[in-house]
Amino acid sequence: MSGSYDDSMIDVSSDSFWEVGNYKRTVKRVDDGNRLCNDLMSCIHERARIEKMYAQHLSEWGKRWRQLIEKGPQYGMLERAWSALCTEAEKVSELHLEVKAALMSEDYEKLKNWQRDAFHKQMIGGFKETKEADDGFRKAQKPWAKKLKEMETMKKAYHSACKEEKLAASRETNSKLESNNNPEAQKKLQEKVEKCQQEGQKTKERYEKSLEELDKLTPQYMENMEQVFEQWQHFEDKRIRFFKELLLEVKQHLDLSANHRFQNIYHTLEDTISATDAEEDLKWFRSNHGPGMPMNWPQFENMNWSRVRSFKRRSILDWSVDLNRTLSRRGTKKTPEGVTLTGISQTGSDQPVQPPKTNSISLSMPNKAPPTGFNPFDEDDDDQDDEEQEVQVEAVEETPPARNHISGKKQEVKTVSSNERTPDWSDEESGANPFSANGDGNPFEDKPASPVLSVLVRALYDYEGQEQDELTFKAGDELTKLGEEDDQGWCKGRLQDGQVGLYPANYAEDIV
Repeated sequence: MSGSYDDSMIDVSSDSFWEVGNYKRTVKRVDDGNRLCNDLMSCIHERARIEKMYAQHLSEWGKRWRQLIEKGPQYGMLERAWSALCTEAEKVSELHLEVKAALMSEDYEKLKNWQRDAFHKQMIGGFKETKEADDGFRKAQKPWAKKLKEMETMKKAYHSACKEEKLAASRETNSKLESNNNPEAQKKLQEKVEKCQQEGQKTKERYEKSLEELDKLTPQYMENMEQVFEQWQHFEDKRIRFFKELLLEVKQHLDLSANHRFQNIYHTLEDTISATDAEEDLKWFRSNHGPGMPMNWPQFENMNWSRVRSFKRRSILDWSVDLNRTLSRRGTKKTPEGVTLTGISQTGSDQPVQPPKTNSISLSMPNKAPPTGFNPFDEDDDDQDDEEQEVQVEAVEETPPARNHISGKKQEVKTVSSNERTPDWSDEESGANPFSANGDGNPFEDKPASPVLSVLVRALYDYEGQEQDELTFKAGDELTKLGEEDDQGWCKGRLQDGQVGLYPANYAEDIV
């Protein structure tokens, strides 16, 4: 009987819910609800990822353009108004990151927890709710489906009896019309017709009876099916209402127009841009870069030799950068009594102080060096022509890529007695003045030209030249190395456009 019931479940004659087996669509809706939870979670997750990417792009855009604006020629209040766009991007970026966090930590997690509570997986596949729905509909439909199967059997038997009766009557009629009519055969055919009529009547009665029984069972069947259906209607109702509530929360998280912080961002932006005053910007430019700038107009001044000597001393300190790059070996010069410049120590605000390696030279200066920061053009009549001292300055050998610039760095000047000599100096060699014009032993002369090189190299990093004789290039650019690396880590090279200059040797590598 159960096998017949299963067959009837598959034989669906129409699309009505009341047909046997058509409740499967309602059962499938339970599985579809779980699938829709997964789809909505994926939807929220993708939107959160978009919010994060948008926030990152906004932040990067704002930072990049803020740097370009600060380095660009725009000035004054209009510069602040332009920069306010970057500020807006950064603040909106923060809001979108908060949207992303809310979508994932609140909406996504809320949906995930609801799905876990509403759908319970079984050990052997499927969900507990799906099995309960299927069992409920099957139980409610089973009695009516059984009677329906019996009725279908009676109907087939009745229809078959009717066909037999009609066939027997047709044979009897044909037998009467034949010329060689056999009374015995005619009688048998007549009996067959009567027997078929009796069988047809019996099957008709059984068919009508089964149909009446099925009709009596139909109201109960409909009531039971309605109860089970309403149970899962309520289950689906909870899912729809939850989805609606969740989508409204997602909307609130996405709707930045209702966020007072979002509104304040654009109110501030509007106020900043509206505050731009062309007259104020023009006035500022006039005062800082135009005719409104103060000027130290030339005036008649008396020559003061002490100031001249101080100016020469300051010029020597400015030459220290070239000394560190052009001296290929330590000079050993015997100098007369006077000021001895033995080295320069570079201590920048951005570099820690390290034990310096010194290149020592002697500079003969018959005058006492003025205090550090002395202005050679100040009115100072102190005459110190007869005093002599030695000034020791240590030069730190820096490792490229940091260029050994003298500007913006502190100069450490140490005084030593006139009797002290550094170990790098010897009295056995020539006592010629290293600053003499004849060129003998002059440390400021260029080194002998190195053998001509032409090696193709590729830049490893970006470099922006700090001096007029330095090259500027980007990582990946190709240039030609024209000389070997000097003691300070610099090489001479030529760019593809023909420009020749210096660059840090460790910023490029040979192309194999």
